[in-house]
Amino acid sequence: MMTNKHIVVIDAITFAGGSKVATNTILTTIAVPAQRITIITSDPASWDKKFHIIKLWQPSWLAVKEQGVLYFLRHLIIALHVLFVHIWHGKINVAIGASSPGVDLSLYLAGKIINYRIIQLVHGPVSCSGTIARCLITADSVFYLASSFDSLTQCMTKKLGKKNTEHLLRGNRFKPFINGIAKSAWPSQCQYHTPKLLWAASLLKWKGLDFFINTISSMPLAMRPLTHICFIRPKKTAQAVSEAFLVKPKVYWHQQPTDLNTIRASCNIFVSTSQNEPFGLSILEALSAGLCVIIPKDNAYWDQTLCHGVNCIKYQTNDLNDLVEKILSLSGNLQSIRKIGQSGKQLSTYYQASHTYREINNMVMQ
Repeated sequence: MMTNKHIVVIDAITFAGGSKVATNTILTTIAVPAQRITIITSDPASWDKKFHIIKLWQPSWLAVKEQGVLYFLRHLIIALHVLFVHIWHGKINVAIGASSPGVDLSLYLAGKIINYRIIQLVHGPVSCSGTIARCLITADSVFYLASSFDSLTQCMTKKLGKKNTEHLLRGNRFKPFINGIAKSAWPSQCQYHTPKLLWAASLLKWKGLDFFINTISSMPLAMRPLTHICFIRPKKTAQAVSEAFLVKPKVYWHQQPTDLNTIRASCNIFVSTSQNEPFGLSILEALSAGLCVIIPKDNAYWDQTLCHGVNCIKYQTNDLNDLVEKILSLSGNLQSIRKIGQSGKQLSTYYQASHTYREINNMVMQ
């Protein structure tokens, strides 16, 4: 095992999110403190200050380009940052793509000049393109959430054919993983004396804030539980974004709060309205704090993992009336909130980061 290994992470996404939280946790669980970790990022605030943070510069008009010549120009500029780090901050041994090949393309471009191992993390479905397929084939290791497997397969099949893709996926380079929470960051236990709702996600439209606002607005005010909405506002994105800080009775808004743990502990019902969430780290955090989670029946990860009435409550996807009914029924029954919440908390103990990220850490430290 090498000592003083230099690990570089590329992060071209301009706002916080679950994939960054997961990558942060992966890096903090690496057991060898002598390793040097450099983060090249558009969003320095999202990363642990004990890492060496280098601000990523790219023209604002270029940051939203996701295809065509300008997309490649954008990643060539980011690749120059990687070369700079290699020259001025020491030889890079391992490069980690923290999101997906389409976002982390610069690592592969710089890798044509610098000899380092590439470990690619895939936190969601990938687009079917020749460029992404070449990155996946080039990476030394690819760790993917199970929800992204079909898209990975389709992408590589288009490039390699079905037989070669199946052979590649049977090897040791492609491995599934699940997210976890570090013991030091385990959420505080929630309260069970007053029903309170929590919604926590980014303002990206697919996270479903508009649907959630319509849901609570449909409830009689006297029956509506106090609600806390914690959100991340996306920056420099071409994706549709919901509006925040709408004036609603009994609703409290928090933009990227530093005291999220305290806010979460003051609630006891967590509502997810994301559509086909690849994993849902905020759901895991809510489970870990003992909140009763309400999730859609969308066949996503937590729908497949949790059991209705045992460790969660499920509602018909996009069915406002069904979600209203589930929230009102729960909020009038603190005993059910506690019972389901405690069952969910028990399940969450299997998601210790030291276990879930062990294979990734072992590969980084090879």
